[in-house]
Amino acid sequence: MIKIMEEVTYKGLFEDLNKKEQEEANRFFERGKKERLRVCYAESCNNYVKYLLKSWGLSEHYGYWIADEIGGVYAYGDDLFINMNDIIFCVENDVTELQYREFLEYCSTANEFGFETPNLKSWMAGCPRVSENTFKQLRELKDNLHKVVEEEKIRLK
Repeated sequence: MIKIMEEVTYKGLFEDLNKKEQEEANRFFERGKKERLRVCYAESCNNYVKYLLKSWGLSEHYGYWIADEIGGVYAYGDDLFINMNDIIFCVENDVTELQYREFLEYCSTANEFGFETPNLKSWMAGCPRVSENTFKQLRELKDNLHKVVEEEKIRLK
């Protein structure tokens, strides 16, 4: 098990300081601990992204954290976004870029027609899905509806 932070006991270190100085010293050390946590978190997130991009055959410098929020959503290219939970899942479960793109495409289409969208873990486990044939039929119906609406708009002019 990797030990990220070593717990340090400062008992006795500040015995010669007055109470106010001791409180100030404790605040200083607490800020240091928090900063180490932030640095370790950022490094971990960036290492996961690097590993994922490398496994997908993409350059490490291909994308960026949206709004510079490390650990939030990572964007690469013009059409692919991935959150930290999915990055970790992809790395830990060897999800390919193609599998991830298929998942995103399914979610986009399912959402378009008001179906619930699965999370990546459920998708990879083979959760129930709307068939491609059903999506095709729904697209055709949607296109026909759009044509009828446009024809009616023209008729009403």
